[in-house]
Amino acid sequence: MKWKAVVDFFWKIAKSHDSTEEIAWGAAIGTFISVFPTFGFGTPLVVVLSRVFKFNLAIAVATSVISNPFTSPFFMLMNYEVGAILLNHSIAFDIDNWKENLKDTGLTILIGSVIVSGFMAVLAYYFSKYMVLRFRNKKKL
Repeated sequence: MKWKAVVDFFWKIAKSHDSTEEIAWGAAIGTFISVFPTFGFGTPLVVVLSRVFKFNLAIAVATSVISNPFTSPFFMLMNYEVGAILLNHSIAFDIDNWKENLKDTGLTILIGSVIVSGFMAVLAYYFSKYMVLRFRNKKKL
């Protein structure tokens, strides 16, 4: 996908009739689910959540694909590192010892995922809200 197409898509979102809050929540929920290790179930999960909560589905689906085969290892390692710091674990995160430490490693990744995903979601919320407000205010002038 070309950069212009991406920019055009986000401008269409900003022009939509959804409130700034709905767009910001969509970006936040999509980002949270994308960074959290959902292993391919992120986009379907976003669609299910859109039935329960009111947010912009298009931006949520778009941000739910941030995590992909190229970025997932980076996010998984970051989640593990954050979890290891919080839980004060010193387990080596490598393929050789994962079976012996699966319980501790899994908990470490889960705790780190909640923190990293939450942080990224907050960033996505405020960034998208700022950008939509900026665009809409520009259009009023």
